[in-house]
Amino acid sequence: MKNNISHFITALKAEHIKKRGTGFYWTSAILGIISPLLFCIVTIVTTTDEIKTEIPTNFYLKFIENCLLPFADFFFPLLIIIIVSRITQLDHKNGGWQLMETQPTYKFSIYFSKFTTILIANLISILLFMAVSLLGAWLLSFIVTIPKMAIMEFPFTGVIHLIARLFVASLLITVVQFVISVLIPSFIWSIVIGFFGLLLTAFLAPFDLVPAWYPYEILSKIAANPKGSDLGYWFTFSDYVGITISIVLLYIGFQWYRFKSLRWAFNNKSKILSLVAVVLVFGGLTFWLLRPNQMPNYEKTVFCGKIDSKEKMKTVYIVDNTVQDTIASIPVKDNAFHYVFDKKIITDNYSFIIDQKYNGNVFFGTNDSIYLEGKIYGPKSDFTLKGTRLAENQMGNGEKPSWSMVSYYLEENVNLDKPEIIINALYKDWKEEMQASGKFKTVDNYIAKNDYTERNQKLITTRYLNMWNEFLKKRAALYPNQSTPEGASIKEIKAKLSLTDESLLSTQEYFAYLTSQLIANNKQEIDDNTKSILAIAQMKKGSFKDKMLFWQMNKSIEEASTSEERNQFVAKYIGQFSSERYQRKINNINKIAESLGKGKQAPAFEATSLDGKPTALANLKGKFVLIDVWATWCGPCKQQSPYFEKFALKYKKEKIQFVALSTDENIQKWYIAAQSKSKSVLQWHANDLDGFSKAYNVITIPRFILIDPNGNFVNANLPFPAEASFELLLRKAMHLPEEE
Repeated sequence: MKNNISHFITALKAEHIKKRGTGFYWTSAILGIISPLLFCIVTIVTTTDEIKTEIPTNFYLKFIENCLLPFADFFFPLLIIIIVSRITQLDHKNGGWQLMETQPTYKFSIYFSKFTTILIANLISILLFMAVSLLGAWLLSFIVTIPKMAIMEFPFTGVIHLIARLFVASLLITVVQFVISVLIPSFIWSIVIGFFGLLLTAFLAPFDLVPAWYPYEILSKIAANPKGSDLGYWFTFSDYVGITISIVLLYIGFQWYRFKSLRWAFNNKSKILSLVAVVLVFGGLTFWLLRPNQMPNYEKTVFCGKIDSKEKMKTVYIVDNTVQDTIASIPVKDNAFHYVFDKKIITDNYSFIIDQKYNGNVFFGTNDSIYLEGKIYGPKSDFTLKGTRLAENQMGNGEKPSWSMVSYYLEENVNLDKPEIIINALYKDWKEEMQASGKFKTVDNYIAKNDYTERNQKLITTRYLNMWNEFLKKRAALYPNQSTPEGASIKEIKAKLSLTDESLLSTQEYFAYLTSQLIANNKQEIDDNTKSILAIAQMKKGSFKDKMLFWQMNKSIEEASTSEERNQFVAKYIGQFSSERYQRKINNINKIAESLGKGKQAPAFEATSLDGKPTALANLKGKFVLIDVWATWCGPCKQQSPYFEKFALKYKKEKIQFVALSTDENIQKWYIAAQSKSKSVLQWHANDLDGFSKAYNVITIPRFILIDPNGNFVNANLPFPAEASFELLLRKAMHLPEEE
């Protein structure tokens, strides 16, 4: 053993002698520092005031993560391809590999001393990347203004973690290039193969066709997931896959070169048995690592978590998205909470709302344990969901908007006269989406449970069937005398979707499809809402009918043009519910719609003006009043505010007063933000936040409310000012002529 180590050290020293003057390690250093240097320069040039940050993060780690993408995706793999080809080419050129034949004892030492030299070069590049990144971040702290929320502690653990992950992730591409470069004498071909492998990643990645074991892509996963495992592991599964495949390839590559051909490398029983043992052990480990996992069920149904915030949170609400009912009200103590459901929870998407200000979506059901990690600072919030629905909630948060050829045809009214083209495109797009629906994996190789995948596929099917119905409507309008046969393709899609799936009724798309099927054969000259309610009324009593009826009644109440029409409608159909819960909810919705209806008296409220004086809505009687309900923590509010102020300036000579009514709990934050706003808008802060929200049914903001000079509602829920319909409704209410 001692002799083997001595041989290896001798060979390693010889490698360093041979590479003198080649600039081998200098190349590693240069390609390691390019990314942080460029990012530092760009930051200095483009930043005029301060580096923006949304929530407290370590300033140094954030800088490293920003530099990581170009380094891990391009510069580092490029370095490996170049240096591996250079170090092997030295011996190809000088006949060093042939010299091994005269020194059989040193074959292992010579082969792996070269590989070790490459690993040293990799490590130099990684260390220089980290060092320059940290130095660049430190220098920036003197050049630009660092936000108060930035954490300036040296992230020792985080830096060591990233160094280790980058080094391990680089092993497989290093091994692949090393084996190729040793076996192929040509310097050019080994580089060409490496470049091709690197470029292939860029072409395959947008189509999600890159396998988890692909050597040229494993490094990219470090940049995509700089924090690493969701489960707290030091390495992710792809890092371990890289190690196991590297061992197999190194063994085969060494034996292949040692005996100059694959045939002679494994030409007897002992050699074959050795190969089988290596492949079985490490190949089996690779197969086991690549096999996707699913989270097991939990013994209880739990929703718990912790919120990192300077604010003291009070309550987390879990809301049923179908009827907007609160199914759990969870008290928060020291910004932590833990709640065990004592009743069955239908597996579905729900909303979580924290203190009526911060919200998000969560997918879970009975026997799931969900852990919510939240960061809330000022208007910014960031939520991470872990637990038994890890993959499902990551899919929900990261779903890409789907594009399909058939949606393009329908939007642009293309090929409406050629049903076969539409049908073929629809079927093809549907098939592709169905096949892709189960491919998502977390960084730890967890996939969604079967119930979620099946549900997701049902929703995909629903979307395409709604496209089919849209096509049928357009065809019927353009070619009333031509039939549109659905054929085998559409029948196959329809067969995948049940018309009585209660678990999908929380989605408006499924409800829309069901109603389209219910009224498909109704040829009466009445509106679709009436057709739908008549069809639902004929359904068998039960939970499914209740949800369908709730959806339709809620929609009809919202679209009713008069109070009398709304009340008559509710009185006629409310008895159709089998559950008193839905009856109470519909009565409450109708009561709110009635109180906010056109012509109804707007509830009085008091406020504080920007100069600190008390004021009230009653003070503005005699003018139209247009209210923008907002808060400093609300992102969409900030987007709409400039449009609102623009209209305030435009109509300042009219008999209308624009009011920005803040619902901030922290009055000081409102006061500071309101100082910079347009003086053409009255800046008020609501005194009784809860009372105002209940009286005006303010669930989300921004909210725009128009009140007439007599103090009555014109419209309690106007479109956003950025929308064209906003000004049209405003001018109509004030009896102003249409603009040319």
